[in-house]
Amino acid sequence: MKVMVSYPPLQGEGTPTLGQNRQFQWFHNPSFIYPMVPASAATLLRSKGYDVIYNDSIAEKLTWEQYEKFLLSEKPDVIMYETKTPVVRQHWSIVEKVRKLLPGVKTILCGDHVTAMPKETMLNSKVDFVATGGDYDFLLLNIVKFIETRQLLEPGIWYRDNGNIVNTGKFELKHDLNTLPFIDRDLTKWKQYGEKFFKYSPYTYTMAGRD
Repeated sequence: MKVMVSYPPLQGEGTPTLGQNRQFQWFHNPSFIYPMVPASAATLLRSKGYDVIYNDSIAEKLTWEQYEKFLLSEKPDVIMYETKTPVVRQHWSIVEKVRKLLPGVKTILCGDHVTAMPKETMLNSKVDFVATGGDYDFLLLNIVKFIETRQLLEPGIWYRDNGNIVNTGKFELKHDLNTLPFIDRDLTKWKQYGEKFFKYSPYTYTMAGRD
């Protein structure tokens, strides 16, 4: 199974910043902040033997047309997007476009907004899964296994079952972070990230804990 962790192109006044659970901003002087948990999600799936594609169209400055060509060339089976309140409607629209472009693809939305209001996104978009809470690296792996083998879904996941919207209850932050592999910096293209106010480069982030 081919799994893509992706930030698609977005429309707005400036460069959108979604990663690292920060307050959303449009930067006029672009600052590309390394998204730790999506990078962890991509790494975790790769460590379990999945064919993983990591794509950040915002940092790579891809147009929508370029992104469509990329999707058609890679043909992922599952795509996970992180979203936030100011751009959640764009992501609803993107999910619909991608599902038309790649019939059969499974889409997942995660992030702050859908954690607070998961049902809203299930009602207003055609997304297949919503992963709530901050451990969506673990939940992505769980969802992929569910798609493959119908493995039991963990708490915190909303999905569609024969046309009905169902969920597995409130998310639980009980995962053992020590079981996560060290982030694969090459897979996640770490050199394309950086913040405008740092004096020296290249540099990168690490994460010592969560919550």
